[in-house]
Amino acid sequence: MVPKGEAMFLKALEIHGFKSFPDRTKITIDRGITAVVGPNGSGKSNISDAIRWVLGETSAKQLRGGGKMENVIFGGTQSRSAMGFASVNLYIDNTDRRIEVDSDEVVIGRKYYRSGDSEYSVNGQNVRLKDIYEMFLDTGLGRDGYSIIGQGRIAEIVGAKSNERREIFEEASGIAKYRYRKNEAERRLSSAEDNLVRLRDILGELESRVGPLEKEADKAKRYLELAEKRKGLEVTLWVDTVQKARDTVREVQRKIEIANADYERATRDMEAIDAETEEIRAQSERLIREIDRCNGEIRAITERISGSDASLAVLRNDIEHNQATIAQMEQEIEQSGMGREAIERERAQHQTAIDACMTELSALTQRAGELEALLTDLQSKSAASGERRGAVEAKLADMAARITDLKVVQAGASSAREAAQTRLEHARQEQADNQKYLSDLRQEKEETEAFLKDALEKLTRLENIKGGLTMKLDSRKRALQEADDAEQKLGRDIENASQRITLLRDLERNMDGYQSSVKTVMRASEHRRLRGIIGPVSSILTVKSGYEVAIETALGFALQNIVVENESAAKAAMAFLREEKAGRATFLPLDTMRPSHFDASKLSGSAVKASSLVEYDSRYENVVSNLLGRIVVVDDINEASRVARSLDYRNRIVTADGQVINAGGSFTGGSVSRSAGLFSRKQEIADLKQRLAEMEKKRDTAQERTDAAKAEVDKLSAELNATESEAITVSGDKIRGEVESNRIATALSQAEAAAELLNAECEKLESQIAQSKQQEMDASEKLMQLHEDTKHLEAELETIAGSDDSFLNTRSRLSDELSEIKLKKLATEKDVESHQTAMSNLESRTGESEERVRQLRENISLLQAQNLQREEQMSAMKQEVAQSREQIAEFEKAIQSASQQRIEKEGEITQQSTRLRKLTDEREALGRETARLTEQKEAKDSEYEQTVSKLWDEYELGLSEAQALCVPFESITELRRNVTEVRGKIRALGNVNVGAIDEYAEVSKRYEFLRDQVADVEKSKAELLRMITGLSEEMRVMFSESFALINRNFARIFTELFGGGTARLYLEDEADVLESGIGIEVSPPGKIIKNLSALSGGEQALVAISIYFAILAVNPAPFCVLDEIEAALDDVNVTRYAQYLRRICDETQFIVITHRRGTMEEADVLYGVTMQEDGVSKILRLDVKNVDASLVS
Repeated sequence: MVPKGEAMFLKALEIHGFKSFPDRTKITIDRGITAVVGPNGSGKSNISDAIRWVLGETSAKQLRGGGKMENVIFGGTQSRSAMGFASVNLYIDNTDRRIEVDSDEVVIGRKYYRSGDSEYSVNGQNVRLKDIYEMFLDTGLGRDGYSIIGQGRIAEIVGAKSNERREIFEEASGIAKYRYRKNEAERRLSSAEDNLVRLRDILGELESRVGPLEKEADKAKRYLELAEKRKGLEVTLWVDTVQKARDTVREVQRKIEIANADYERATRDMEAIDAETEEIRAQSERLIREIDRCNGEIRAITERISGSDASLAVLRNDIEHNQATIAQMEQEIEQSGMGREAIERERAQHQTAIDACMTELSALTQRAGELEALLTDLQSKSAASGERRGAVEAKLADMAARITDLKVVQAGASSAREAAQTRLEHARQEQADNQKYLSDLRQEKEETEAFLKDALEKLTRLENIKGGLTMKLDSRKRALQEADDAEQKLGRDIENASQRITLLRDLERNMDGYQSSVKTVMRASEHRRLRGIIGPVSSILTVKSGYEVAIETALGFALQNIVVENESAAKAAMAFLREEKAGRATFLPLDTMRPSHFDASKLSGSAVKASSLVEYDSRYENVVSNLLGRIVVVDDINEASRVARSLDYRNRIVTADGQVINAGGSFTGGSVSRSAGLFSRKQEIADLKQRLAEMEKKRDTAQERTDAAKAEVDKLSAELNATESEAITVSGDKIRGEVESNRIATALSQAEAAAELLNAECEKLESQIAQSKQQEMDASEKLMQLHEDTKHLEAELETIAGSDDSFLNTRSRLSDELSEIKLKKLATEKDVESHQTAMSNLESRTGESEERVRQLRENISLLQAQNLQREEQMSAMKQEVAQSREQIAEFEKAIQSASQQRIEKEGEITQQSTRLRKLTDEREALGRETARLTEQKEAKDSEYEQTVSKLWDEYELGLSEAQALCVPFESITELRRNVTEVRGKIRALGNVNVGAIDEYAEVSKRYEFLRDQVADVEKSKAELLRMITGLSEEMRVMFSESFALINRNFARIFTELFGGGTARLYLEDEADVLESGIGIEVSPPGKIIKNLSALSGGEQALVAISIYFAILAVNPAPFCVLDEIEAALDDVNVTRYAQYLRRICDETQFIVITHRRGTMEEADVLYGVTMQEDGVSKILRLDVKNVDASLVS
């Protein structure tokens, strides 16, 4: 027994954030009985839960936590926020060292966070839950101990199944520690058996390996001997290689410096040649423009000459046409002359006929006179012969003369009538012909007037068209010249842009502006010596136009940082640079880069995040964010100052022209370092490509416009020439139309005059015919009368004369002859008249012919004047063409001169290009030589480093140490042969397991060790079996003894608490003490109970309390927490319960949570739990002995 006052007890409980105790609350607990009272829901039971929880309770259900352990943390109220953790500390007096901790006070602590993390501590040192569990074994404390009886749990001792009651009895009997050890021993036994099986398997495997390993170890020893020999030879060879590599590097470095100097010289010469070539090219372009201008002038002059040639052809054609017309007119005049001769001959013939007729007429007149004289004489003779006869014969003679005259008149009238009728018919025919001629002339006049009007209209229209075409042609020629100039300019611009792109691409391909280390890495990546290399930062970004300087300034040297796929690629690249001694570089692995952001909502004006001014693949988001995510870009330095102030100088601000305000407030500015203009160059290439594509489209469009303009100029020139030719033709047609119109007008006038004459003649002839008919009728009537009278007179004369008819016959004969003569005379006169009329007609025709000849001569003069005008025009045109050809010759001379100069300039350009190519070839050769030397140097450096590394990697030797191990050799060839020979011997050994020596030793050793270990495990197994048997026996004895004591105390306490009756505990299987269930039999006073369920709730609680007190009597716990275990008891039994607590409180410290007055009366200290604030428990201490109340905090 521990002396009173020195036994372990609970000194204090500190709660913070646990359930309804958000504030740190420390409850001091004295020896004896401490009662915790308060209304329902005030948080009394949370105190017992806190003690159970700190001692290792892991079931949220046992803690009334609703199945979630985080519910033990204060969840907050309307006025208080939830807490993030719960903490409970238990202060225990350990003066008696019952807890195996070397300290008078032990503080058990537990802290739990909402994240699920939990901490246990002992005196501030973190421990495991297992440590807490083992610490309180067999003390009655702990999560499975009987020291804490929760609210409503006391009845479980009675209501539980028999086998479930064992835990509390085992804890009370003190065998829990032994059971824990037994369980541990059984677990170790199981593990030992498993180990034994595993060890036996391993031992069997090792037995099969020992023999072969012995052979491999012998082979390995031979190998080591050869390897040592190889080491000496290889070290010697490698040291020699290092020395030669070092000498070669020095020589190559000297050559590289010379080559670099030559490269710089060639570069300067190339730049000078480029400048000279640009000047020559500019002069050549000026000559090209001059040649183009001259060609344009020649084209214009040639077009004018072509127009003049067409006009000359038209004029020549007009002259030829006019000459043909003149020839026709002259032929007509000639034919007119021949007609006059014919008229003269015809007139002469008519005159001859008239003369013949006049001679005949004279003879007839003479004969008629003679006959008339004969008749007169005959009549005179007849009158002398008789008065009546004479009178009759005189009358007959007179009548005969009158008949002759009438016959002549009748014959003359008939002849005149017939002649007039014939002439009338001819005149009417002539009149019809003349009318047709007039109609034809009028139609010709109309046609000629229409032709002339059409010619005038055509001429006017053609003049207008010619004027319009001339203006349009001049406009199109200007447009053609402009289009041609534009096309030429675009061609030159395209050539310049292409050359610039080629230059920039060469710089890009050669990575001009990048550090040598970056170039080395990228070349290694291209040659697949490195994997996972993406490229410099500048290669993954596309900058918004206008912000290249800003982004280059913002990135600075980070522009040449190399983006890689992952960390492994970065490490490999760094190792490569180290091996190659190629300098240093910064790598950005995609899998390790972290983004950097800030709130850009505060930005205003032109300020934007630098990362928003670049385009990139989404996989580079972290890289771009890390480099540019916190950099701000603005337009100017004033805006930068404003933005920097608004951001409190926490960010870097860059202006568009590269001025910088650094984070912290420092300024950086001046001339801009653009890291070789990498973005500018990239952007310029992109811009040039876009411009080149646009210019090529424009050139195609300009070429199409030029072709279209040229085609239109050619078309307009052809149209103008055709129009001019047509105008000249129409002008000739107009002149010919005017001549023809004049001719028709004259002919029409003459025909109309002839028509009037014919009309008058017809009227006259008709009148003559009518007169002649009348005369003929009058003569015929008179003749008939005279013949009638003559017949009467002849009859009378016959009567008078009788048979003498000589007079009648003579008279008749003479009269008839006279009549015939007169008729012939009349006919001859008619012939004379006819010939005279014909001569008059011939004279009229002669006048018309002369008028026609005059008109023809006038027309000939007009046409000749027109031909003269045409010839003058042709002469002027020919002179103009000759001048134009002279101008063309001058322009051709100018073109020839300019072309010659251009050829010379092109020759100069060719020479310069040749020089440039030579220099380029020389520079490329120097570059290649430098690269070759650099590679040779790098190779030798690499060979040096690799050899040195090889010395270290193979033999862990430095160069000085390796030199000490060198062996003498006669020649490097012999040395290499010896190395090869030794290596061949090593290869002949085949696969050698050098570790077989150690492995053999190790396996042998391990084999022996495992064999011993198997024996040890078997021994341990036997010991564990013995220990388990011993523990089981000791547990059986201890449990039996404790159980018997508890049973006796239970019977005694039951009688005390119930005021009589009997009770006992029994083992359901006494043969198996350690596993048997525990039964309870009770008989309250005056009752026989066969089943515990027949007891009332209060009786069951009192039975459980009796068992609990019986356990405490056997193995008292240092302290007990009892949560309303007497709640079901009546006042009498509560008093008994409380009084019993008082009797045993010297052995055990009690913390009771109660509502019952009887329990409170026995308490030494009362703690009142209240909720002055909703959801927050507060504690008030009342010391019953001193009657002093104070608020606990």
